[in-house]
Amino acid sequence: MKVLTFLGVLCLANCLKLPSTFTKCDKRKSDFNSCLSDAIKTAIKQLDRPMEEYSLPSLEPFFVPFFLAKTGVKLPFDSKFRNFKIFGHTKITHLKATMNFEDKTLTIVMKNPEMRYEFDYETKGVMFVIPIESSGPALVTAQNVTYTLSFSFEEYTRDGQKYFQVIDTKLEMAPQSMTAHFKNLFKSKNLEDAFNQEITLNWKQATQYFESIYFDSYAQGYGDVFNNFLEKVPVAELFGGV
Repeated sequence: MKVLTFLGVLCLANCLKLPSTFTKCDKRKSDFNSCLSDAIKTAIKQLDRPMEEYSLPSLEPFFVPFFLAKTGVKLPFDSKFRNFKIFGHTKITHLKATMNFEDKTLTIVMKNPEMRYEFDYETKGVMFVIPIESSGPALVTAQNVTYTLSFSFEEYTRDGQKYFQVIDTKLEMAPQSMTAHFKNLFKSKNLEDAFNQEITLNWKQATQYFESIYFDSYAQGYGDVFNNFLEKVPVAELFGGV
């Protein structure tokens, strides 16, 4: 009894309970994944403002300082993408979550009617025989987006409590349509408009290209935010029956 009391005191000092507006689901129940789906959807919708006690930022917008290209990939242009402000995360129309406690994985599939990405870019290279070196703001708007986020965890013990830590995050994105507008890309406005129109017309290929090179970095942003939360809330507070 003294040991349990001591551990309880440690937890009060170093860990947090699940927020009162979040739902705790019992892994022993047959409807666990259904409960978890509703719980995550409700939690994300609340993040239109930060929860500072849990180190959770606002998702409106979700800020990502930069996207890094995948190591070892050769690019035709030297491009940098910074200061991403991503709007639309809390406007979820559907979410399905699946938790596997044996493999320690969580997969979340969610649909958003519109996602808007505002960011700054820099690019340098040669298009045909024309050297290009430009920078400026850009806006990409995606409609009816399906996100698939896959988290892998490891478990560790701190102060007698078990915690999860994200060790890998994967992200897939499937919009139904997309528009793009890069400003200051060319000196000629006609050429700039033509480029943006071409990107918009070929948005599927553009998305696949960007995903193959930059989405590991993008996914890591979500993993970092999730870890901030998991570091504060032990597994026993996240789920019932563990």
